[in-house]
Amino acid sequence: MTGRSLAERPPAPERDAVEPDGSGRRAVRRGLRPEVQALRALAVGLVVVYHLNPSLLPGGFVGVDVFFVISGFLITGHLMREVSRTGRVRLRDFWAARARRILPAALVVTVVVVLASLLVLPSTRWADVGVQAVASTLYAQNWVLAQQSVDYLAQDAAATPLQHFWSLAVEEQFYVLWPLLVVAAVVVATRRGLPLRAVAAAAMSLVVVASFATSVLWTATGSPAAYFVTPTRVWELAVGGLLAVALGDRSPRGRVFSGLLAWAGLAAIGVSAVVLDGSDFPGSVALAPVLGAAAVIAAGRTAGAWTPTPLVDLRPVQRLGDVSYSLYLWHWPLILLVPAALDLPPSRPLALGLAAASVVAALASYRFVEQPLRTWSWPRRRARRSLLPALAAMTAVCLLALVPLRAQDAAVAARSQTLDALLAPDTPLGAEVVPADGLAPFPTGVTGFVPDPATEDEATPRKGCRSLAEWRETKPCTFGSTDPGAPVVALVGDSHAAHWFPAVEPLARERGWRLVTYLHNSCPFNAEQRERDVRGGACAEANAGTLEELTGGDVDLVITSAWRGSDYVDTGTGEAPGVAGFAEQWRALLDAGVGVVVVEDTPEPGQGAEVVDCLAEHYEDPAACATARDEALRNADPLLRAAELVPDVTVLRVLDRFCDDETCPAVVGNLRVPRDQNHVTTDYAASLLDVFEAQVPRL
Repeated sequence: MTGRSLAERPPAPERDAVEPDGSGRRAVRRGLRPEVQALRALAVGLVVVYHLNPSLLPGGFVGVDVFFVISGFLITGHLMREVSRTGRVRLRDFWAARARRILPAALVVTVVVVLASLLVLPSTRWADVGVQAVASTLYAQNWVLAQQSVDYLAQDAAATPLQHFWSLAVEEQFYVLWPLLVVAAVVVATRRGLPLRAVAAAAMSLVVVASFATSVLWTATGSPAAYFVTPTRVWELAVGGLLAVALGDRSPRGRVFSGLLAWAGLAAIGVSAVVLDGSDFPGSVALAPVLGAAAVIAAGRTAGAWTPTPLVDLRPVQRLGDVSYSLYLWHWPLILLVPAALDLPPSRPLALGLAAASVVAALASYRFVEQPLRTWSWPRRRARRSLLPALAAMTAVCLLALVPLRAQDAAVAARSQTLDALLAPDTPLGAEVVPADGLAPFPTGVTGFVPDPATEDEATPRKGCRSLAEWRETKPCTFGSTDPGAPVVALVGDSHAAHWFPAVEPLARERGWRLVTYLHNSCPFNAEQRERDVRGGACAEANAGTLEELTGGDVDLVITSAWRGSDYVDTGTGEAPGVAGFAEQWRALLDAGVGVVVVEDTPEPGQGAEVVDCLAEHYEDPAACATARDEALRNADPLLRAAELVPDVTVLRVLDRFCDDETCPAVVGNLRVPRDQNHVTTDYAASLLDVFEAQVPRL
């Protein structure tokens, strides 16, 4: 998940910030902040444009950072004013108000998305939609996405229409905990006789420092989870809170200074949206949009024709700020579901139409969902009149989310029952039938294949035997013979080495080997660095440790492979990036007396993650999901060129089991070939055991 395809969510507006003055602009109502509404409009505009066409604003995802600052500022200001007015924070009333303002529109969108997904998305997506509907409703979406981001086999999963709720989850978690911090500050200030604002500022400063440090350190590891988790994000909301405490009810002084501060803040946000690309984010890079948003808020309402005020007061800008929450909620589902429903390819007219549809949906949501419940007096009188219906509505939506889960299970069960009834236990499957029948999808005469496109293919080897991308060492696991004198074979490399485990492990048992795996997600066994390693990744360090273990131990043979699409740094060797790095590792092994078998990399489906969706839609005609051979091999395999430089390695050829002269089928011998956009299913890899038996030397 590099380059952010996930949407960012603005906070629900506290209230209307301005009112018409009949001039085509809007006049300020006393005590309200039109510049905050304009900041919302800017942020949601960045996000929508980014999702419609990322190339226009590669850093448009920084809109979420702006929204976080706004939320922290408004909520903290509200809490501090309540303490100043009443001497306390009424927690139930606060949480009830949050529920009234945020839940209705969010739950409506969730319900619509769940139902629409059943109608327009393939069955492969239903379970993900159901899980994320529950996660979104329970404010846990950011943690679900964080887990998927570090689950290497889930990283290629297709986008879902609710994943943009992750930032809502971050904010709701903040809304639960932040009032407690303010309450604690009130208690300390009261008991110690200290100024409340000083105590609150000190506590919030600690949160900013701790969370920012966590963000910088976690981002430096290269873990994509750093983008989603609350500890790396809460500092951005806390900056807004600290600003609210610092400003209090004071207005900025100095017309020139305020104007310059506002323009500087807007420039920081704008430059971030244009320049950033998602790498090393959030970390210290997020300072630019966060401080930019804080500067705009701190500047307040500036005066003068040369300041941002004339733009801020424009009626369309203020109106867009009003509906920014609903616009955020609706735009991402529409971007995903409308093209799927109408089978439309990406285009400029489609993008413009989706933008217009998103605005219309946002206006309707604001008018008929947000506003009526916001102004309804009955639930405002007592907190339980908001909290109990909110809990009931959330429960109902969670129950509704079970529908796509059950529907997907039913679809899988129906197809599996047919296959179980028709396929005999000893029927040759997958690559086992290639020599006699070519790459036919159904040589058995049975229509259907396994694993089902709507099920997760089991990852191998066992859990815990594949190091995560950010780990600085590769954890070994041992399989096969326990005889101390048995030959030792190591399976080494990234996930493209790991997906051969189903063929290598039975070969080890058959030949009496002790098999040791050194498998590291997104870390090819290469001496050269990739772009992500230059930015602080752990792969180079892990590979150095693995090479030391392999050359200093009792390993007899190394079997290795790697993804052809890795982005290696060009070191000026005269070879394609990555080639010299593979050759260097293999020479080191050979010099230590360790044999090397290199498995050429598998083809990549041209349809990317959608190939599995295609199989769900064309279950009885998987030929429709085949990829042209040239497209599947569009990235040259650096392993093959490296093998030419090191002729003593054995190259294990597998391409003829994946592609014929023209295409690379998605189903061969009643087995699904692709796990996702570049990995092989466990079943199909296992069906190539005979290839390994024939080409791997005996020890």
